[in-house]
Amino acid sequence: MRERFYVKLSKSDFSLEKVQFLGHIVSAQGVHVDPKKIEAVRTWKTPENIKELQQFLGFANYYNRFVLQYAKITAPLTNLLKKNTPYKWGPQHQEAVEQLKQALTSAPVLILSEPECDYVIEADASDQAVGAVLMQDQGNGLQPIAYLSKKLHGAELNYPIHDKEALAIIIAFKTWRCYLEGRKTTVYTDHCSLKYWKTQPSLSRRQVRWIDFLETHFHYDIVYKPGHKNKADALSRPAHVAAIQWDNDMSYRKGSTKIWVPNYPPLRQLLLEEYHDVLYAGHFGSNKTLTGISKHYYWPHMANDVQKFVTSCTTCQRMKCSKQKKAGLLQPLLVPEQPWQVVSLDFITGLPTTTSGHDTILVVIDKFSKKDTSS
Repeated sequence: MRERFYVKLSKSDFSLEKVQFLGHIVSAQGVHVDPKKIEAVRTWKTPENIKELQQFLGFANYYNRFVLQYAKITAPLTNLLKKNTPYKWGPQHQEAVEQLKQALTSAPVLILSEPECDYVIEADASDQAVGAVLMQDQGNGLQPIAYLSKKLHGAELNYPIHDKEALAIIIAFKTWRCYLEGRKTTVYTDHCSLKYWKTQPSLSRRQVRWIDFLETHFHYDIVYKPGHKNKADALSRPAHVAAIQWDNDMSYRKGSTKIWVPNYPPLRQLLLEEYHDVLYAGHFGSNKTLTGISKHYYWPHMANDVQKFVTSCTTCQRMKCSKQKKAGLLQPLLVPEQPWQVVSLDFITGLPTTTSGHDTILVVIDKFSKKDTSS
């Protein structure tokens, strides 16, 4: 009564063994999917258009933390939602729906987090996806609290494997920050070099940002664990076979007529020379050389290999002149002799709009006194 917090008895339940809450059943054992939702999944009809597929995936995504390898299972379905992709339902899509239904109807019980216990994360990455498992040992061995699985997109697909493994850890900490902040966490990874991540002599800007994020907010240790012992290893595996090898020693990427070139340096070197060094190739630049090769061939990081090959070509270096403007000489900055002789201007944009309709601040700094003024 002192805090004026009132409870209506007709809407209250006390001393329950379990309770239904937002599509979940919460009990002392943990959290599991509401049986009514499981029945809805069982009877869900096959999506016949993009709208119905979006509805099905929207429902399933709500329970993704219960599903091991969620990104892997749904990959064929999410590919149908890409821009300019025709909606053509095939056996692989039906199989994905059935697998997802099976995974949801047999979803495990996720234990409730115990704040006094330390956390354990097992993270892993592959070429196409990252995965992680959040666990705790509450006296009965390590048990899952949540699963995480994410497909890689855009520039993430071009990360080196070291950065992909690190990205899996970063995504796990960002996703489960509400659990992990302020608690001791042990991270298991099958990438041995991540143990010495923080002590490496040189780091990229991306790696520095990641380390700064972890060091600022979390207390953690990274421990090496071989992949065959890592639960998250399966979560990061790609959804389908990406290439097929036949007995005639030719490899083809799935869904493409390009020839997959294996990781055999003499063969790749031969192709680079064929499209750049020979007389009819014309010693083109890296962009035209890459365009010519990519019409018929493919291998990972091909653009980087072409760039390195072209820039190291002695003929090009000797015969081609630079088209870039020559760098000028460095000039000393003017030292002001009195206030407001030299000022610096900059804008801070993207701020919340004020009642008068303004969302930008103009900052002016006097280089002599370092005094700033804003408007």
